[in-house]
Amino acid sequence: MLLVFLATAVWGADDPALDTLPIGASPHRLELAVLPAGRAMDTASGREVAMAELVQLNLEKDVYVVGEYHDSHACHAWQKEFIEALAKERPRLVVGFEFFTRDDDPALASYLEGRISEAELLQQTGWYRRGALNFGYTRLVLETVKRLGLKAVGLNVPRELVSRVAKKGFASLAAAEKALFPGGERSLPEHEFFIKSTFGDFAVQVPPWFRNIYAAQKCWDVVMADSMRRALARPGFRGYKGVIIAGSAHVAYGLGIPWRYRLLAGRDKVMTLVPVTVPTKKKESAGDENPMVRALAGQMQPAALFSRGLADAVFAVAAEEKPFFAEAGFSGKLNSDGLYEIERVGADTPAAAQGLRKGDIILAIDGAPVKTLEGLRLVLAQKNWNDLLQLDIRKKMILSPEKGGE
Repeated sequence: MLLVFLATAVWGADDPALDTLPIGASPHRLELAVLPAGRAMDTASGREVAMAELVQLNLEKDVYVVGEYHDSHACHAWQKEFIEALAKERPRLVVGFEFFTRDDDPALASYLEGRISEAELLQQTGWYRRGALNFGYTRLVLETVKRLGLKAVGLNVPRELVSRVAKKGFASLAAAEKALFPGGERSLPEHEFFIKSTFGDFAVQVPPWFRNIYAAQKCWDVVMADSMRRALARPGFRGYKGVIIAGSAHVAYGLGIPWRYRLLAGRDKVMTLVPVTVPTKKKESAGDENPMVRALAGQMQPAALFSRGLADAVFAVAAEEKPFFAEAGFSGKLNSDGLYEIERVGADTPAAAQGLRKGDIILAIDGAPVKTLEGLRLVLAQKNWNDLLQLDIRKKMILSPEKGGE
């Protein structure tokens, strides 16, 4: 038995270099700007604006594409505030979520109407069958949608479909499957450059791998854009505005979902909103810097640096030293024997501190046998920081040439 104390993890922030690329259609793409945490900027004017003014400046838009870091509580809190402010002026809103699929729409409607509970929503949509992201982040936004009487839709298709594209390419899909991604074969050079930049050297050194990964990225963008277009075309949603909630890589520089949406519904006006991360500590100056530069740098508050071409509006969130919701720091899958086998243990995480390693088998958690991936993820999601996690494990045996094993 192993006890994991959920209190020692430290996580890093996203790569800020991706926020300063001189790409996109904005006339301000070559201009840099800074923002402290908790502030937002209208990038066309370069002015910091309060939430109410940001909404007033963009009331004529039809669709608002809001990026996020999936495990950032601050991002979701800002999205919540934006939806509240927008709903005051435009109460007929449809909010689309990346982490729900089109098939989840009936369950979402039932949840928003109070006919099923959150637990039933998670079960019916298979939230923890599909992934391990703590639902608490999405809950912050979805509860706001429910409280305000707004509508919600899923934007995605089953993950297995796009995973096949990532492994075998777009050509591996049947004709009916390709029809789910209208225009999916079309590429935008700047978008390809941006996605390649997110993967770094590996994307350049292994072109066949990246070709399929990029095809999958295009599929995600296309289907999420098309799902919102379809939703707003429903008779019951005529006259509604759309809000798309998706990862920032799908929104940045207007090259992913926004570009696809404009191709599919050219007359609709689209607004992009993207977060940037403010480091918790000031950047240390190099020893050979000019003394005046060093002195001035010491007086400035931490801020995020970004290109004004990043989005129509940019909002800054503080970097989080650890996730808002507790994480043990390991991931895995059910092996051929139906047992949960650890595939990855994050550095500087509670799991690493307690000696978990790749290949270990988790037999039970808090005394309950691990029978499904969904069940294990649900138990982990209900844990808080400073909780104890009791794991019954079978350690991986490492054979030693000298001792014959251990």
